[in-house]
Amino acid sequence: MAELHIIGKVSSARNFKQIRLFCKWSFYVGNGWKIISGHKEGQTQESCDFYINNPIWDHPIDLHYTTKTLQNSPKLLLQVFCRDNYERILFLSYGTCNIPLSPGSHILDCHTWKPVGNWKDRLQDKFLGKGLQLKSPSVLINTVDRFELLTQSMGTVIVHLHILTRNFDKFGCQL
Repeated sequence: MAELHIIGKVSSARNFKQIRLFCKWSFYVGNGWKIISGHKEGQTQESCDFYINNPIWDHPIDLHYTTKTLQNSPKLLLQVFCRDNYERILFLSYGTCNIPLSPGSHILDCHTWKPVGNWKDRLQDKFLGKGLQLKSPSVLINTVDRFELLTQSMGTVIVHLHILTRNFDKFGCQL
Protein backbone atom coordinates (compact mmCIF):
# COMPACT_ATOMS: atom_id res chain seq x y z
CA MET A 1 0.00 0.00 0.00
CA ALA A 2 1.08 3.55 -0.63
CA GLU A 3 1.26 5.73 2.48
CA LEU A 4 0.71 9.44 3.08
CA HIS A 5 1.73 11.06 6.35
CA ILE A 6 0.48 14.61 7.06
CA ILE A 7 2.23 16.50 9.85
CA GLY A 8 1.61 20.17 10.50
CA LYS A 9 -0.58 22.75 12.16
CA VAL A 10 -3.56 25.01 11.71
CA SER A 11 -1.38 28.05 12.17
CA SER A 12 -3.28 31.33 12.22
CA ALA A 13 -5.95 33.56 10.70
CA ARG A 14 -5.80 36.94 8.99
CA ASN A 15 -8.15 39.55 7.55
CA PHE A 16 -11.11 38.69 9.78
CA LYS A 17 -12.98 41.63 11.33
CA GLN A 18 -13.54 39.74 14.58
CA ILE A 19 -10.67 39.31 17.05
CA ARG A 20 -11.66 36.31 19.22
CA LEU A 21 -11.56 33.36 16.83
CA PHE A 22 -11.32 29.58 16.88
CA CYS A 23 -11.41 27.01 14.09
CA LYS A 24 -12.91 23.53 13.72
CA TRP A 25 -11.11 21.37 11.17
CA SER A 26 -11.79 17.97 9.59
CA PHE A 27 -10.19 15.82 6.91
CA TYR A 28 -12.26 13.98 4.30
CA VAL A 29 -11.13 11.18 1.96
CA GLY A 30 -12.90 9.03 -0.57
CA ASN A 31 -13.02 5.29 -1.09
CA GLY A 32 -9.62 3.68 -1.36
CA TRP A 33 -8.12 5.74 1.47
CA LYS A 34 -7.81 4.42 5.01
CA ILE A 35 -6.65 6.25 8.11
CA ILE A 36 -4.01 4.34 10.10
CA SER A 37 -3.37 6.80 12.91
CA GLY A 38 -4.22 10.29 14.02
CA HIS A 39 -7.38 12.30 14.47
CA LYS A 40 -9.29 13.34 11.35
CA GLU A 41 -11.00 16.26 13.09
CA GLY A 42 -10.35 18.71 15.87
CA GLN A 43 -10.72 22.24 17.15
CA THR A 44 -8.24 24.97 17.96
CA GLN A 45 -8.30 27.02 21.12
CA GLU A 46 -9.85 30.48 21.06
CA SER A 47 -7.25 33.11 20.25
CA CYS A 48 -7.51 36.84 20.70
CA ASP A 49 -5.14 39.38 19.18
CA PHE A 50 -6.04 43.01 19.92
CA TYR A 51 -2.97 44.53 18.26
CA ILE A 52 -2.62 43.17 14.73
CA ASN A 53 -5.86 41.13 14.57
CA ASN A 54 -4.10 37.96 13.38
CA PRO A 55 -4.97 35.27 15.94
CA ILE A 56 -2.39 32.49 16.24
CA TRP A 57 -3.52 28.94 17.00
CA ASP A 58 -0.60 26.63 16.10
CA HIS A 59 -2.91 23.64 16.56
CA PRO A 60 -1.14 20.34 15.66
CA ILE A 61 -2.20 17.94 12.90
CA ASP A 62 -0.74 14.43 12.57
CA LEU A 63 -2.43 11.91 10.24
CA HIS A 64 -1.29 8.73 8.53
CA TYR A 65 -3.21 7.27 5.54
CA THR A 66 -2.80 4.26 3.26
CA THR A 67 -4.15 4.13 -0.26
CA LYS A 68 -4.09 2.31 -3.59
CA THR A 69 -5.29 5.32 -5.61
CA LEU A 70 -4.85 9.06 -5.92
CA GLN A 71 -8.55 9.63 -6.53
CA ASN A 72 -10.48 11.34 -3.74
CA SER A 73 -7.29 12.31 -1.93
CA PRO A 74 -7.54 14.11 1.44
CA LYS A 75 -9.29 17.46 1.67
CA LEU A 76 -9.40 19.79 4.63
CA LEU A 77 -12.64 21.49 5.70
CA LEU A 78 -12.35 24.49 8.01
CA GLN A 79 -15.12 26.22 9.97
CA VAL A 80 -14.25 29.49 11.69
CA PHE A 81 -16.19 30.78 14.71
CA CYS A 82 -15.92 33.86 16.93
CA ARG A 83 -17.00 34.94 20.39
CA ASP A 84 -18.81 38.28 20.38
CA ASN A 85 -19.07 40.97 23.08
CA TYR A 86 -22.02 39.15 24.66
CA GLU A 87 -19.99 35.89 24.97
CA ARG A 88 -22.04 34.20 22.23
CA ILE A 89 -20.26 31.81 19.87
CA LEU A 90 -21.10 32.78 16.29
CA PHE A 91 -20.36 30.99 13.04
CA LEU A 92 -18.21 33.06 10.65
CA SER A 93 -17.07 31.08 7.61
CA TYR A 94 -16.16 27.89 5.76
CA GLY A 95 -13.02 27.03 3.83
CA THR A 96 -11.76 23.98 1.95
CA CYS A 97 -8.27 23.00 0.79
CA ASN A 98 -6.90 20.11 -1.21
CA ILE A 99 -3.99 18.48 0.59
CA PRO A 100 -0.86 18.40 -1.60
CA LEU A 101 0.43 14.91 -2.36
CA SER A 102 3.98 15.95 -3.19
CA PRO A 103 6.51 15.42 -0.39
CA GLY A 104 7.91 18.46 1.41
CA SER A 105 6.77 21.53 3.30
CA HIS A 106 3.67 23.39 2.17
CA ILE A 107 1.94 26.56 3.36
CA LEU A 108 -1.74 26.64 2.43
CA ASP A 109 -3.72 29.88 2.40
CA CYS A 110 -7.29 28.69 2.80
CA HIS A 111 -9.64 31.51 1.80
CA THR A 112 -12.92 31.34 3.67
CA TRP A 113 -16.44 32.47 2.86
CA LYS A 114 -19.92 32.44 4.33
CA PRO A 115 -23.31 31.84 2.74
CA VAL A 116 -25.41 34.93 2.09
CA GLY A 117 -29.19 34.75 1.89
CA ASN A 118 -31.92 37.24 1.15
CA TRP A 119 -32.21 40.69 2.76
CA LYS A 120 -33.91 39.28 5.90
CA ASP A 121 -31.05 36.82 6.41
CA ARG A 122 -28.50 39.62 6.02
CA LEU A 123 -30.33 41.79 8.59
CA GLN A 124 -30.44 38.92 11.09
CA ASP A 125 -26.74 38.32 10.54
CA LYS A 126 -25.84 41.99 11.05
CA PHE A 127 -27.98 42.76 14.09
CA LEU A 128 -28.61 39.39 15.77
CA GLY A 129 -25.51 37.41 14.80
CA LYS A 130 -27.62 34.71 13.13
CA GLY A 131 -25.43 33.88 10.15
CA LEU A 132 -26.54 31.22 7.68
CA GLN A 133 -24.95 27.78 8.08
CA LEU A 134 -25.16 24.67 5.96
CA LYS A 135 -27.03 21.68 7.42
CA SER A 136 -24.16 19.42 6.40
CA PRO A 137 -20.79 21.15 5.83
CA SER A 138 -19.39 17.91 4.38
CA VAL A 139 -21.29 18.76 1.15
CA LEU A 140 -18.53 21.33 0.53
CA ILE A 141 -16.03 18.58 -0.23
CA ASN A 142 -17.86 17.85 -3.50
CA THR A 143 -16.92 20.87 -5.64
CA VAL A 144 -19.92 20.48 -7.97
CA ASP A 145 -22.43 21.28 -5.22
CA ARG A 146 -20.81 24.60 -4.27
CA PHE A 147 -21.55 26.49 -7.48
CA GLU A 148 -25.16 27.20 -6.58
CA LEU A 149 -24.28 29.05 -3.35
CA LEU A 150 -24.35 32.83 -3.00
CA THR A 151 -21.40 33.72 -0.76
CA GLN A 152 -19.38 36.54 0.76
CA SER A 153 -15.60 36.43 1.20
CA MET A 154 -14.25 36.41 4.72
CA GLY A 155 -10.68 36.01 6.03
CA THR A 156 -7.91 33.50 5.40
CA VAL A 157 -6.74 30.57 7.52
CA ILE A 158 -3.06 29.61 7.20
CA VAL A 159 -2.16 25.92 7.42
CA HIS A 160 1.45 24.65 7.53
CA LEU A 161 1.92 21.02 6.42
CA HIS A 162 4.81 18.61 5.99
CA ILE A 163 3.94 15.78 3.61
CA LEU A 164 5.73 12.41 3.69
CA THR A 165 4.98 9.74 1.07
CA ARG A 166 5.98 6.11 0.83
CA ASN A 167 5.56 3.53 -1.96
CA PHE A 168 3.52 5.81 -4.22
CA ASP A 169 5.66 4.74 -7.19
CA LYS A 170 5.12 0.99 -6.53
CA PHE A 171 1.34 1.30 -6.83
CA GLY A 172 1.24 3.42 -9.96
CA CYS A 173 0.79 6.66 -8.04
CA GLN A 174 3.29 8.85 -9.87
CA LEU A 175 3.56 12.41 -8.54
